[in-house]
Amino acid sequence: MSILFVVLFAAVAAQENPILLASKDFLNDVIAEDKHLTMHYVIHNIGTEVANDVVIDDAAGFPAGEFEVVSGALSANFDAIAAGANVSHAVVLKPLTSGMHNFVPAMIKYKNPSGDELVTFSSFLDNNPILSTTEYNRKHSPHLVDWLIFVGLCTPVLLIPFLMWHSSHSKYESLAAKAKKA
Repeated sequence: MSILFVVLFAAVAAQENPILLASKDFLNDVIAEDKHLTMHYVIHNIGTEVANDVVIDDAAGFPAGEFEVVSGALSANFDAIAAGANVSHAVVLKPLTSGMHNFVPAMIKYKNPSGDELVTFSSFLDNNPILSTTEYNRKHSPHLVDWLIFVGLCTPVLLIPFLMWHSSHSKYESLAAKAKKA
């Protein structure tokens, strides 16, 4: 019974602080080398107090040798997130290398109203493949050359029988027209 009381007391005490839940996700369907990758961060304060001096830091997840920042920043600062509120942040990156990449969680630091610094982490995206430029183009290009070759090869197969039919049909029609006149 005393263990239940301690757990209940800890749960109530935890609810009196800001509790931040953070999600990290990419908005792209496909991640490819030299193509833009949009990372989206959403932070929800599910606690009953305001979270102050909130800092998102995801620089560890995107090394400078493997990613280039196109727009935005890998870190963001928010003065405060009220209880029950949420904020979002986005950054556009360009992968410089292909292969598997481990998208580690972003670190979120914040302070409770007492001034104590708390740390939480965003969701974990696991290992995801970054396609090479040639593989991306092979899978997602319109394949115009392939279609032109296909049409070029199909044309004689369809055109020759049509021309033969048209020739015999026009001869038959001319003979039928002459027979009617006579």
